[in-house]
This record gives sequence, structure tokens and C-alpha cells, in this order.
Amino acid sequence: MPKVLRVGIDASPLSYPYRTGIGRYLESILPHVVESAGDRARFTLFAGKPLVNPVALDLVERGLARARTVNTPSLYAWQQTGMLVQRLFTRLDVFFSPDGLFPPFLPGKAVGMYHDVLWEAHPETLAWHIRSVFRLRHKAGLKRADRALTCSQASRGEMLRVFGKVAQKLEILPTHGVDMVHFRPPGEDEAHLARDFRERHGLTEPFLLTAGNLQPHKNLSVVPLALDILRRAGREIPMLAVAGFGDREALLATLPEGFPKERVRCLGYLSEADLCQAYRLALAYVFPSLYEGFGFPVVEAQASGAPVVYADAASLPEVAGDAGLAFDPASPEDLAARLAQVLDDPDLRKRMVAKGFVQSSRYRWDRAGETLWRVLRETAGA
Repeated sequence: MPKVLRVGIDASPLSYPYRTGIGRYLESILPHVVESAGDRARFTLFAGKPLVNPVALDLVERGLARARTVNTPSLYAWQQTGMLVQRLFTRLDVFFSPDGLFPPFLPGKAVGMYHDVLWEAHPETLAWHIRSVFRLRHKAGLKRADRALTCSQASRGEMLRVFGKVAQKLEILPTHGVDMVHFRPPGEDEAHLARDFRERHGLTEPFLLTAGNLQPHKNLSVVPLALDILRRAGREIPMLAVAGFGDREALLATLPEGFPKERVRCLGYLSEADLCQAYRLALAYVFPSLYEGFGFPVVEAQASGAPVVYADAASLPEVAGDAGLAFDPASPEDLAARLAQVLDDPDLRKRMVAKGFVQSSRYRWDRAGETLWRVLRETAGA
């Protein structure tokens, strides 16, 4: 009878009511890892606070995983000491960290996932002392990991630059995906959902969709600058819908002088169902970010049927493939030229959509789960 593998997972990102990037990654891949393992593994979810994420709670309630949690005030303190204590009292064959961080002296085999080093590429995102701690802990995590995974050539290159030789062990594997349940073309009976979305958000006219916030690395301001170039050239511009950012007044304050504020809609945080509607209905999705370890919005938009115009930066060219149009993120003029191409050529939009479906199909969570399960099994020597 084959051995049942005992797998531990740092599930601390699933113990908070808000969704971090790593929390979103873990909640997406975890059910597929469990499904791939079947009855060949027993999973234990470790956290410094009680689990609140519905995906994790569902796995525990169905007996597919067990939870070992405490209630500590500090995530950092738990990751440094509490997790180690929990681990010492739990027999495991392999341990997985979704952010690549491990407590000192963690025993046994370990696998880490390393997404990006945003805080090094754009130091304005974190205070210097926090960056110093991150740098030390990530380098220690890379040294400790028996297998170290990352999601793109760009991320691996950045980590080699920051951490040196220890990052040479990083493996680029297909461990990211897109939720094909939510992000997909519309069904025949879903026209009413599109009408409802347009009415709720005041998007009754054609619109471009973008997403982000006002942090410098998100580069959001380049989009209205590009549209303003088209407007000043005498073109009628579509509405601009901004998802993921709710402070309309702060957003309007960044617009170029003379830009028609009534052409801007600030959508705030959208549910996945609404975000999919936004992708489907947009003339194009513009992703201007200067730095992403992977770039989930690109594949979500492609899977939903939106033409994608993306910044030629970091991992985005890898993720978008030949299905999108790249622009120089430092040049509003270049973005304006790409937008003019997309807006003026319906056939180009159709070709981009068709290629986008093919490109996004490469990123599936079920395949990602199978890949991670294989790595865990190999690392444990099973």
C-alpha cells in the first residue's frame, strides 16, 4: 500500500478577512493540490490566527485538511517562532510556504514559492527597515528551501540580481492559473448580467478598462495621459473605467488639465463576477503596471474575451504572449498609438481576443495544482 504523504502548508494568508496577493494565490491553488493528491496525502494547514477564508474552511469541514491554528497578535512573531513550535509537534513529510518564508531551524523537507521582489524593484512601496527584514528573510528562505519555485523568467532574473547565487535554485514552473469558472466568455443566457452591470456602474457607452491604484509602480496615470493625447488630436475618446480603486476624488486629481472628468468611472473593488463582466464589455483592457511577478489581470482579461494592451515590463510580456499589444510604460504617446490601433480596427480586436483565449488556456489552476503536488511528492521522496 503506498505511503500517505503528510503535507504541511503555511496557511496564514487565509486567516485574514481581506485578500492579499499571496492569499489569492493560495486559495486558488490549494483545492487543486488537494484534489490532485486524492487519498495519497493528508494536509495540515498552519496559521497564527483562526482560518477565515471560505476555501480553507470548506476543505477542513469536508475532512480534506485539518487546521492547526493559534491566535497570536503578530504574524511576524508567529512565523518566526509559533509556526516552528506547531511544526515540531506535527509529523510531516514536507512543508510548503506560499511566500517562501520559513522559521529558523525548521526541520524536514521544505518547498517555497517566490513570487517577486517588488520591495527591491520599487523601494518606495515599503519603509527601509521592513525592506531589510524582507531581504534577509527571503534570502534565508531560499537557502532553506529544498525546492524553490517561481512563476516567470522576469521574477527569477530579479531574484538573481537581488540574492545572487542562492537564487540559482529557483525553478520556473506552471504554478499559476486563472479561474475559468468566473473568467470566461459569456453564456447565451447572460445578456441580462451585462445590462445590469452597465446600469449599476453608469457604463452605458463604450469604455476602456484599467485597474490599479495610485502607487507609483502601478503607473495608472499613463492611461488618462494617453487618452488625453487622443482627445487633443480631435478624436472622440471612450469612457475610462478604473477597477480596484475606490477614491474617485484622488483619481480625478491626477487627470491631465482639461480632461473631461465625466468620462471617468471609478469602480472600486469588484467581485469576480462583476470583474468578468467588466472585462467582457470593455473595448480593451489596459494594464500599465511597471512591476508584476506574474500579472493575473492579463490572463483574466484574456480568458474573459478582452483585447489586452499591456506595459512592456517585468513578467507581462511572458504572460501576455503574442495575444496582446505591448507599449512603453514610460511613454503616454506610445500607449496612445496602441490604443488608436485597437479602437480603430475591429478585426484586430477580434484577432487579439481569439489569441487571448488560446494564451490564457495555458494557465489553469488544475494543472498548477498537479504541478505543485508533483513537486511536493518528489521533495518528500515519495
